[in-house]
Amino acid sequence: MTASFETFMDTAWRDHGDDPAGVASRLADARALPQDDAERGRLASLATHVYGEHLGRWMDGVAFLDTLRRVTADDARDAEDASGDGDGRDALTLAIDRHVATLRHAAGDTRALDGLAPAEAAAALAGCASAMAGRGDFAHAIADYAAARELASAGLADGSPAIRALAVGGNNLAVALEGKPDRTPAETAAMVDAAHSALVHWRRAGTWLEEERAHYRLAMSRLAADDAAGAIDSATHCLAVCDANEAPPFERFFGYAALAMARRAAGERTGFDDARTRALALYESLPDDDKPFARGDLAKIEAS
Repeated sequence: MTASFETFMDTAWRDHGDDPAGVASRLADARALPQDDAERGRLASLATHVYGEHLGRWMDGVAFLDTLRRVTADDARDAEDASGDGDGRDALTLAIDRHVATLRHAAGDTRALDGLAPAEAAAALAGCASAMAGRGDFAHAIADYAAARELASAGLADGSPAIRALAVGGNNLAVALEGKPDRTPAETAAMVDAAHSALVHWRRAGTWLEEERAHYRLAMSRLAADDAAGAIDSATHCLAVCDANEAPPFERFFGYAALAMARRAAGERTGFDDARTRALALYESLPDDDKPFARGDLAKIEAS
């Protein structure tokens, strides 16, 4: 891990939401910063996200990834000349192939997935679903996520990148659909299904923290779908994971906030008051730096 690379990445992720074009313009100069495959993979992920979801400049993203691929190949040849063997960059090559397939598919290339194994194609489609959801193209996002799950239905080996891609894609699709004020019944069903799929896949790809947050996400999706009983169940599971892992107040706040909203929707006044009181107390215990992230849910439960 190099300080210059970490500084670039921290700054880029901080700035990309407000100035994606500016971050994209800085990517070319960043190609020389990564010192290993892990760092190159992170740069490829950033480029795919910025060029794709934020800018919709799909083929510009492909062009950048191709230059990153060439840098990687040059480094590999140097290492092979020096040591007589390869540097184990197969995983990085596959990752770049997936990112390229994601961008090409989003751009409308009907052959973008040709040559990919089913798990690799599933990961690419899940990434495309996430990008399309972020751009408000819900028809394509829902179709791509369904296609990704179909490809993965035969089973995914432990450690497959498709598991995490399906977890992230399901979460992002659910969040985007929750914020859509004119959801159709089909979109509402897809929202809840995506949140549930995210939970299933985070259980394999993440830690207890990702699982707990996936329960929260499913609670909020169920609440948006007017399923108060289901939302109560998911929020209760969220808090159970928190209890089992001695979660910090920040995580518990969101669990109790979700439970309060769900109990209010179910007409359970006493349960709402109890969960709300616990959430408010947890909010007050948060460090000042954490409070801004909790204010959205705080506003939703402050009114009785």
